[in-house]
Amino acid sequence: MKKHVVKLAEEYSAGRMLYIFFGIFILFYIIGIVLPLEVTPHYYNFMSRVWNWTEILILLLAVYYIAKTKNFQWKHAVIALFLGSVCMVSLFRDPRTADSIVTSLCVMAAFYAACRLYELADVENISIHISIAGSIRYFVLGAVIAIPLAVLNVLYYSLSRQISIRNVFSSAVFALKPAIAEEVVFRFFFLSYAYYLLRGKTKKRFFNMCIYILLVIPHELLHYPDLFIESPGWAVVMSILGSVLFGLPMALLMKKKNLQMAIGMHWFIDFARFFAGF
Repeated sequence: MKKHVVKLAEEYSAGRMLYIFFGIFILFYIIGIVLPLEVTPHYYNFMSRVWNWTEILILLLAVYYIAKTKNFQWKHAVIALFLGSVCMVSLFRDPRTADSIVTSLCVMAAFYAACRLYELADVENISIHISIAGSIRYFVLGAVIAIPLAVLNVLYYSLSRQISIRNVFSSAVFALKPAIAEEVVFRFFFLSYAYYLLRGKTKKRFFNMCIYILLVIPHELLHYPDLFIESPGWAVVMSILGSVLFGLPMALLMKKKNLQMAIGMHWFIDFARFFAGF
């Protein structure tokens, strides 16, 4: 009994930073829903506000760990700069320039910090050791895996709106932003964060549970602030469905495969949606 209590205390101690993050995230989420939108006219809906606040929170967390590690790595910095620059393409689609810049900076900081956290956790970061040709191959494989989910997603949107075919090239380019930003910020970074905080300090079952909660739930909840106001019950249902059908498969690819495949899967789902006019 005593050993069990000690073990629980150790697990709590190891995961306290995760609890703190979740606490701040939930606080921001609640404030973002309760606070009248007119108070922050820059945001056009509750989702854009809560999403942007969460990215700022993660950006600050990433910068903290970058400053903490100190040892600079040019290779990681160049890749981070490339990924953040690709996300800037959203400037041509989204008039909220400031938010797009925050997203791009968050991608850069989150990717670089994640690479450093992998090293501190003594976990091999497979994603950055894959060649350009290999990255393209994994990206395409992720896209192929995503086809059934992309079709399902388009069918869901078509229930309330009519399909209107858009330009295939612009749809493909614009889909890179959410695919890269969301997989880097909400899964690649969080996975490294969980490894850094919990690996070797908790039971494997508790460790895996924390990973999938961290990689799926915050990202999924960010899609539904407006729906939580209009219909809380339906928002809960949609959060569960989205987590099971989309969030969990991408989290599994991130953990068991690599970042490139997860981005490919995410990209094709959004590409199909944009191409269909949603």
